[in-house]
This record gives sequence, structure tokens and C-alpha cells, in this order.
Amino acid sequence: LAVRILQNGFLASFKPQEIAMTAWAFATLGIRNEELMGAFAESITQDAFLSRFKAQEMAMTVWAYATLGIRKESLMRGMAERMMQE
Repeated sequence: LAVRILQNGFLASFKPQEIAMTAWAFATLGIRNEELMGAFAESITQDAFLSRFKAQEMAMTVWAYATLGIRKESLMRGMAERMMQE
């Protein structure tokens, strides 16, 4: 699944819910794929994509990164700022 998501252009078709659920699924299964999670972080922090995340999607995403022990400072900073807007 990670290989397919990382193929050219495929991740660009993901909505916030799809990123959140995929990150959550990988974390739930204990699959620590840093390349995939890095691609998610990059995608989420580009343009105004983060503004499309609902509270539950943000919570699932933050939980996934924390559970997997993957630190993405810019993502967490952006998520915190977005949560303060809610």
C-alpha cells in the first residue's frame, strides 16, 4: 500500500480523511514507514491543505505520528495552530 501511495501523483488525490485513516491504520498495525509518513507530512503542510482537516482527522493524524514515534515539527506546529482555530 505504501509503495502505491508514494508513486508519482497518487498522494495528491488523497483527501484529509484518507491521509488520517491511512496514517492511523499504519500506526495501529505498528508499521513505521518513515518515507510514507514524511510524504504525508509534506502533503499536509503544503498550501492550505491543513485548513481542510476536521478535528477528528487531526486527532487521528497526531495520534499516528506520536504512536509511531515519528517527529515532524512543522506538521505538529501546523496542527497545533489549526486546532486553536477550531
